[in-house]
Amino acid sequence: MVKQNTKKVGIYARLSKEDTRERAGTQVLRESVSIENQKLMLVKHVQEMGWELREIYQDDGFSGTNQNRPAFRRMIADVESGYINTILIKDLSRLGRNYLEVGNLAEVFLPDHNCELISLSEKLDDMMVFRNWFNEQHSKSTSNKVRASRRICAENGKYMGAYAPYGYIKSPDNRHKLIPNLNTAPIVQRIFEMRAVGTGYRAIAARLNNDGIISPREYYYQSKSCKNPWKTNRLWTETTIKDMIKSEVYIGNLVQGKSGTISYKNPKQINKPKDEWIRVEGALEPLIDLELWNRVQALSRKKHKSRQRNDGEINLFTGLLYCSDCGFKLRGQTERRKRKDGSVAVRVSYMCGTYAHSGKNACTIHSVSETVLNDLILTQIRTHASMVELNGERIIEAIIIAQSNETLSYRAAYQSELESHEKQIEKLDLLIENLYEDKVSGLIPASLFKRQIMKYEQDRTACQQSIETLKQRIESVKLNTGNASNWSEIIKKYTLLETLTPEILFLLIDKIIIGEAEIVEGKRVCDVKIIYNYVGNFENVT
Repeated sequence: MVKQNTKKVGIYARLSKEDTRERAGTQVLRESVSIENQKLMLVKHVQEMGWELREIYQDDGFSGTNQNRPAFRRMIADVESGYINTILIKDLSRLGRNYLEVGNLAEVFLPDHNCELISLSEKLDDMMVFRNWFNEQHSKSTSNKVRASRRICAENGKYMGAYAPYGYIKSPDNRHKLIPNLNTAPIVQRIFEMRAVGTGYRAIAARLNNDGIISPREYYYQSKSCKNPWKTNRLWTETTIKDMIKSEVYIGNLVQGKSGTISYKNPKQINKPKDEWIRVEGALEPLIDLELWNRVQALSRKKHKSRQRNDGEINLFTGLLYCSDCGFKLRGQTERRKRKDGSVAVRVSYMCGTYAHSGKNACTIHSVSETVLNDLILTQIRTHASMVELNGERIIEAIIIAQSNETLSYRAAYQSELESHEKQIEKLDLLIENLYEDKVSGLIPASLFKRQIMKYEQDRTACQQSIETLKQRIESVKLNTGNASNWSEIIKKYTLLETLTPEILFLLIDKIIIGEAEIVEGKRVCDVKIIYNYVGNFENVT
């Protein structure tokens, strides 16, 4: 240990962020009275002992569970360089509240660097480890109490967020209660209505920007009469729209606790699994009705991107057509033929994507004309709309009976496929683990390891995506049961429908399954099965 007359002292003082002062309504990290008292006490002791004071290190506003404090890290660097050989503190809790890290610092790191640790109010002896442990338990207990308190509040329907969601404001009488914002609630309703008829996220954002409606973040700062400090896009974006569309707050449900810190020792924010979320239904006044919400969610679950042809038109049924044999989506193709009069005849048709990619050994063509499909589906929609208009109650009752059997069939099929993918992920995890072991033991070269690990990871990602899709489909089947009334209210508006659009198709139809064509009595016949949103396939319902 170094001698007293050669002590080059570094004083360390810390105060947690809970004790910082507030000035003019804004919290600022500045020297607090407690920090000042610590420094005065420690400087006085250095002077009385005749030691050399090299540096004062202070962290004001930092938790003791956080070892990544700027002044603390600078002090450690000075110990390593030999600039200081003594650290003087008021008590051990100032160094930190993680007993393992403080113990390692005091008993391993500092002795290894010939640096002495002196606590003014404690004797650093064999009891130090117990005092360190007690300090950590204090932090742990405080953290647990805060978490438990916040969870109880959330479970009782109290809003615990720092900012109110767009469309709401915090009640002037209760900051844990949300009430509709009369200025922005109509905009939320407009967004959902636009999405319900198939308008894309980017198109919705563009319309709002064109209409001069300011984005949620910009609105927040303007309402506070503050300048927006964020150096980011100040306009509506498709990401903003997507996040709003998914938020249950707009149907009156509070879903909180989606993220949190890893532990009281680690402040890093992580996303929590769904089973840990705190969900309270009917906690506040909804801005949209459940029927509109269900329509929007059903539409948003479909991954569809319209592709524009060279003539500026889009293939009407892209994203809706599926092969009855392989289950792959049909892809559109356009044929142009010049007529004798010089005009160009355009024929749009669809074929199985598997056949298009891999040929007849993989699947058959399953070709269908867009014109034929358009006439067929237009006629069926008008027919169903007229049936509901004339005898809605009987049609609804028949659909519900048919649904009960179909729901069980779909759920069983989806569940079986889900379990298959989960087993495949388990196999891939084992392969990945074995691959790492082979690499470490030198059984395979680095180049082979890299190729294989990329393949396994890609396969695993694909399986995981399929699992998420299947979970959504299973949930969708559950939601669809009993939605015949909602479907009837939508379909009966189209008794006089004259033209199909992508918006109408995606509003009404989940998917269209195309069978392979056959020649019957000299005519080409193709089986087409239409699966409607809410009610599924009910071609035999009359």
